[in-house]
This record gives sequence, structure tokens and C-alpha cells, in this order.
Amino acid sequence: MAKELTSLRLNDRLVRRAQKALGAKTRTQTIELSLEAVVEAEKHRKLIKKYSGKARPGDFERS
Repeated sequence: MAKELTSLRLNDRLVRRAQKALGAKTRTQTIELSLEAVVEAEKHRKLIKKYSGKARPGDFERS
């Protein structure tokens, strides 16, 4: 995985809150985990949109 040095202006309070919520050890890890979470959320959103309304009555009943 290629990494590139990037300079960003970030809200320190927001980064600290995200770092605590994610259990990240560094600012870089915080940003990477946040980006991964956004990508996963988008994948889930697309799956839900793709399959929403496709179930038939009885599909989820226990046998």
C-alpha cells in the first residue's frame, strides 16, 4: 500500500474525538480508519439500495 505525505488542516477537537471513538493510536491511524469506515458504509448503502424491496412474504420466517 503506497503512502504519500499530505498536509491537512484538521479540527483538532474532532480528530481527538474520532481517535478516542476508534481507539486509534495516532492521527494518521485515525484518518485511515475513518476513511475505511466511510468506504464500508458506502458499500453497505449500495447493497441495501440494490436489494431493498426484493424480499417476498415468508422469506424471513423461521421453519
